[in-house]
Amino acid sequence: MWVDVIGLLAGVDLILCGVLDIHIDILVNLGLGVSVAFLTALLVVESFHIFGAGYFRFHPVVVFEIYAIANLMQTAYDYDPQD
Repeated sequence: MWVDVIGLLAGVDLILCGVLDIHIDILVNLGLGVSVAFLTALLVVESFHIFGAGYFRFHPVVVFEIYAIANLMQTAYDYDPQD
């Protein structure tokens, strides 16, 4: 359950940074990094279900997560705070 709380807090951090226009490097980078790590862990677990248990209903979710991971990593790479 604590893993879900960490993912939730990372998402809330990113939402608040976006809505309130906060450009604090550590908050934005921490939110992006934890979100990418959380989605990558979910992708690994879902791939175990797909290939190990034959539960093929996760294919749309896997495609979305790969896109989200690439998008978040690109955002973290391009992030340039304005002082």
